[in-house]
Amino acid sequence: MRFKVCGLLSIDDMDVFIDSLSPLVVDMGCGAKFFTCISKATEIRALFEQIQDDWQALSTPTSVEILNKYARNGRKFTVIYAGSFYSALVLFMLVPLQPLLLGSSNDTARPLLHEVEYYIDMDKYYFPILIHGYITAVICVTIAIATDTMYVIMVQHVCGLFAIIGQQVENIIKEEKLTVDINPPVENDEPYRNIIKSIYTHKKALRFANLVEAVFSPMFLFVAGFNMLIVSMTGVTAMTNIDKPSEFLRQITFACALLVHLFFESFQAQRLIDHSVHIHTSLINTAWYHVSFRTRKILIFMLMRTQEPCVLTAGKMFVISMDTFSTIVRASMSYFTMLRSMR
Repeated sequence: MRFKVCGLLSIDDMDVFIDSLSPLVVDMGCGAKFFTCISKATEIRALFEQIQDDWQALSTPTSVEILNKYARNGRKFTVIYAGSFYSALVLFMLVPLQPLLLGSSNDTARPLLHEVEYYIDMDKYYFPILIHGYITAVICVTIAIATDTMYVIMVQHVCGLFAIIGQQVENIIKEEKLTVDINPPVENDEPYRNIIKSIYTHKKALRFANLVEAVFSPMFLFVAGFNMLIVSMTGVTAMTNIDKPSEFLRQITFACALLVHLFFESFQAQRLIDHSVHIHTSLINTAWYHVSFRTRKILIFMLMRTQEPCVLTAGKMFVISMDTFSTIVRASMSYFTMLRSMR
């Protein structure tokens, strides 16, 4: 990273400076993700242990099938996400190789991935410097993919828990009777036992979601802010190089990868909100008039508890959701317009 900083200090052209600043900020974002994994290793280990315990605690085929479905969703999301990012990385890395592939490599046409300064003979050590840039780019993207796919696995798991709770709530009353015993013995009150089981599972799911929030919330604040900045700068650089197809494609690919990254995190957080709200809807639709008084009292408390959706935040400052994604994109366009006017 320090070589990129040194490279920035030696740039006089504003367009080249903005172009070279974006990879540096991306490195900082990947560093934030890596630091999150290191500093929150204990919490992350606890989350994976909880996932294992939840799988072992499943007692019905329906619950197993629901959690399997969300595990498959998590795998599908991670494959698509990793494939998209590595594809964008390949396109980004092909630009410096263009002169070599076309046989036009010479001393004046030796582009790098970005501006760097090693304080050595750049022409003599061109290939080692280029390879070093490739290695660091692959490492940074791999760190981002590993962190984000771990995040999606955890979010999909808690969404699966909420889906199981919703299914349990819908089956609190297994058969409706014309006559209802409003004060049966506890041992004969099956809806009461079912709602107690749902409450226990709901508490576990909320603890899991709160731990996910504690692990990723600081990282979300850092990444969301810098994503907005980088997309704006990359857009300016792309418009500057619109007469250079290869460079324009590289910048557009870079900007699209950042938007996909932000969309990916926002979409998962939105799914968590939607699944937690679904429990409240299921409780409202429950035939509460077919249960005992004790069950009705517990239903009221659970309705109050599920009224507020379960959310993930960016440093406790704002909620991560699809609304947040659209807001950040609009702000990026505003900064893009401002930077274009300053050129």
